[in-house]
Amino acid sequence: VFEQIAGVIRLLGHAQRLRIVEYLDLHGERAVAEIVAGIGGHQAAVSQHLNQMRAAGVIGARRQGRQVYYRIAAESPVTILNCIRRQHHRLHP
Repeated sequence: VFEQIAGVIRLLGHAQRLRIVEYLDLHGERAVAEIVAGIGGHQAAVSQHLNQMRAAGVIGARRQGRQVYYRIAAESPVTILNCIRRQHHRLHP
């Protein structure tokens, strides 16, 4: 279990991937273009981050026509994100 969680923590150690997880947590399942518009950045980079997280089982994907929709597929990244949010709110009320 610790090895698996450590892998998720390493994966979420990148600010852009953490932004993606937060965006999906707040807005639910979204297409790549919506994620890019919501967090900023370049579509190629966001797509690469999504693929890395999908390969790790953090993000799930489904295809509908030409669109691919992404969603959070594991509970652990949201748990980690909530810990970060609580700590931020304690330091910056």
